[in-house]
Amino acid sequence: MNKLLEKYWKGDTSLQEEQQLQSYFKGDKVSAEHEVYRKLFHGFEIESSIEIDSYDAFAKVKSQESSNHIFKKRTWTSVAVAASVAVMVAVGSGYYQQDAQADLGTYETPEEAYSATVEALQMVSSKFNKGKENLKPVNQIEKQTLQVFNINQL
Repeated sequence: MNKLLEKYWKGDTSLQEEQQLQSYFKGDKVSAEHEVYRKLFHGFEIESSIEIDSYDAFAKVKSQESSNHIFKKRTWTSVAVAASVAVMVAVGSGYYQQDAQADLGTYETPEEAYSATVEALQMVSSKFNKGKENLKPVNQIEKQTLQVFNINQL
């Protein structure tokens, strides 16, 4: 029987030899050293008796997935409802606060408006120029990388 089992594990047995092994393990006269293989061959016997059309190995998994899908759908629906309510509250409160803001004022003459506009634009220009000074090292790096790329093109 050991030689037959060795042949079985290598995959060299015929159908007749495999049936002989199954009948050996099905019987009552299995030696103690082969007792560990009895459950394996019993499992093969049970597996062969199952009809393929009626057996669904993933039935339990499918039912869990469908219940999880329903739970996820309900969860996302409630999250969507909560988000839409939050957006409506935010928009509504912004609308009412907009009406409550004080008037920022206007200028009496066009000359006053012009001078205020020029002053604001000069302030913005000075801020941009200050930021532009910080970019000078970037311009140098860009020139150097262009030189490197031009070397590759030659």
